[in-house]
Amino acid sequence: MGTVIVKILAAPIAPYTQLRHTGQLPQMNAQPPYVPNANAIGRIHAVGPDAVLAKPGDLVYVDSTARARDDPDNVMIMIGHLGGAGNGGQKLMKAWRDGSLQQYQKVPLENIYPLDKHRLIGELGYDPAELLSIAYYCVPAGSLLEAADLKAGETVIVGPSGGNFGGLAVEIALTIGCNVVALGRSTSKLAEMQRKLNHNPRLKTVVMTGDRATDATSILATTPKGAGAEVYNDWSPGELKNPPFLNAALCALKPEGRVILSGGASETLTVPYAALVFRNLKLQGKWMCGRSTILQLIR
Repeated sequence: MGTVIVKILAAPIAPYTQLRHTGQLPQMNAQPPYVPNANAIGRIHAVGPDAVLAKPGDLVYVDSTARARDDPDNVMIMIGHLGGAGNGGQKLMKAWRDGSLQQYQKVPLENIYPLDKHRLIGELGYDPAELLSIAYYCVPAGSLLEAADLKAGETVIVGPSGGNFGGLAVEIALTIGCNVVALGRSTSKLAEMQRKLNHNPRLKTVVMTGDRATDATSILATTPKGAGAEVYNDWSPGELKNPPFLNAALCALKPEGRVILSGGASETLTVPYAALVFRNLKLQGKWMCGRSTILQLIR
């Protein structure tokens, strides 16, 4: 009951996999034994008696974000990838420990999303590996569409923007119709981003120096009319202890600005307390996204 067996056609390898499996990301909190890897594209092999729409042969996206059915707001894991917090999270992880790096995977019924194989594969020519991009877009979609509630015409600062998720956050924000300021330390990487995104006039970049005052001034100057941004979305990777661009980006936010933390920095966060209070800034963390957002992305 409540489960599906999926024949795996494609499974992603996260860019931080080596760090993950050599113990350098203890915040992932998944205890062996387990089959690794989150998310997949596959075909349904078998369904339980309570499935009313899903049927064998259907092409599906498998989302690894699993929520406790009797406590979905407080207990969440990523199957085969990220253990949950507390006793509840660890208990759920034991029940759903095996990820997608296998031929067949058992997943909760609510974790599959139907895909139109005739349209996506037959007409558009995507293969299962390409369809895995859904998994990566889901992460920044949760940050920007859900947590930030980003609207067309707003300005969002994204940093660091050179990784997978930061780069996709830039794409999503541009697609919504926002102005984007992408932060990074590499001039060449930022230039390559501009080229890949067809030199979109709503995309500006800032090469960060590490000096907060200098960087804040540069960020502010790239926002429309130098008026600042509504949102800062931080994607500091897990191998960093603290977010390197956060304090400079905070200085470039408008009053009532929203700060969305989406990365994996491992140490206790230090923020300018008074600046948040006096400028009414909102600080929020965001992990993954909900079912409605995934369906929106697929459509």
